[in-house]
Amino acid sequence: MTTVFPMSFAQQRLCFLHWLDPTGFAHSSTRCLRVTGPLDTTAVHAAVDMLVARHEPLRTVFPLGTHQHVLTDGRGHVRVIDVASEAEALRHAEAVLSQPFDIEHGPLLRLTLLRLAPETHFLVFSAHLLAADGCSLQVFFEELSTAYRAAVLGAPARLPELPVQYVDWAAWQREQLTDPRRAELSRWWCQRLSGLPLSLDLVPPRRALGRGRRMHRVLPAEVAAAVHAFASAEHQTVFTVLAAACGVVLGHRASRQQVLLGLAVANRDQPEIERVLGFFVNTVVLRVDLSGDPNFRELLVRVAEATAAAYAHKDLPFEQLVAELAPPRDPTRSPIVQVNFAYHPARTAGVLELHGCSVTEHLLDFAIAKFELTLRVEETPDGASVVWAEFDESMFDIGFIDGLLSAYEEVLRTAAPGVPVSRLLPTRSATEKALARIFADVLGIEAVGPYDDFFRLGGHSLQLVDIAVRIRAELGRHIGLRDLYATPTAAGAAALLEQSGESR
Repeated sequence: MTTVFPMSFAQQRLCFLHWLDPTGFAHSSTRCLRVTGPLDTTAVHAAVDMLVARHEPLRTVFPLGTHQHVLTDGRGHVRVIDVASEAEALRHAEAVLSQPFDIEHGPLLRLTLLRLAPETHFLVFSAHLLAADGCSLQVFFEELSTAYRAAVLGAPARLPELPVQYVDWAAWQREQLTDPRRAELSRWWCQRLSGLPLSLDLVPPRRALGRGRRMHRVLPAEVAAAVHAFASAEHQTVFTVLAAACGVVLGHRASRQQVLLGLAVANRDQPEIERVLGFFVNTVVLRVDLSGDPNFRELLVRVAEATAAAYAHKDLPFEQLVAELAPPRDPTRSPIVQVNFAYHPARTAGVLELHGCSVTEHLLDFAIAKFELTLRVEETPDGASVVWAEFDESMFDIGFIDGLLSAYEEVLRTAAPGVPVSRLLPTRSATEKALARIFADVLGIEAVGPYDDFFRLGGHSLQLVDIAVRIRAELGRHIGLRDLYATPTAAGAAALLEQSGESR
């Protein structure tokens, strides 16, 4: 029986990225769930074992080379650890999620149950993307729910038979991407992106180090409802409205009329692979054209057309597009796109239901950064909309990201069909203007932009004392040196002062 198969193009790209960063932090999916009720840990073991037997990617390993090895049998990696307090549980959770993945030997799926009390557990889930992409997680949690219920009740788990496995799709993909088809797609993308800047300079260039951080903002209910109502009235998708607003904010921050966003496409067009686990995702480039200061209705039409065109040409593997365009190698940024955007409607990010128990998400600020910056709008089952920013903190400071999220909410709040996009952006506050003037005075230069990095402009640490003194004297406010050092932009410092009134 053959157990060695060629990789898909997506697997090859991901393995290369993993070998560049063997920790695997940037290429994994993690969740922490609080489980309340009589959780049957034996049933959890049985359910996970069933899914490992059912889905080959959960027992596949990737020795260095061009092939994947499907193990003929395997068991789920489930651990149960007793903890004395919730704080200890969360420390364990972060420690578990920080463990590197060994893609040459496995396992690529790990579940840890942290038992705080007989009816209180934290379920910590971690899977390498080689085993399960975003759509796979929804399938995995649905089937884990079914298998767990069956194990608890002592009944058979009625899961539909899988007509194919991931390796079948990988072989099919290679057959479909013939040389003529590859050349056709390459020509289209090169023409589409010809003459466009392939870097989005939101901040002065800094080397991405993969030091991840996450921040989030819950959109007010009226804003979330208005987005849906607006999309319906304009006969556009919610994604189109959200992506267009993202382009407006980023274009303003980077002073660009053309913004390129990375979109992860599911690549699950065939019904046979609807419930197959694995890494199917490819990245496509969405062009948000802000030229001519269109009104928001016109921008929606542009974004909708650009999205349809990108999806119609989604079969060219992203790494092959990079090879075709051959942008200059630059260690400070990813090639072509540096910002990824995603929208997850309710119940598409994977919902786990455990028979007889209540399961709720416990949000962890776990340090991962798949890209320099990912903006994701996620709708929760209870109707809330959360905007997530996952970013490399070696490139972006907290104040910048907070300002970005604030501006995004403001654009969504004020968007109207006939309003030019330039008028959707929030105006600079008096505090931000004053801080920019103080920064410029201390540096001895004519002007400082709101997102210009103080240190990148030639400032040094001792000058932060001068800035703090000037802020206290002229604004009657206090900002601590620690925060100025961590947030060395006028916009970031202004956001800190306006949020809390004082600073460390």
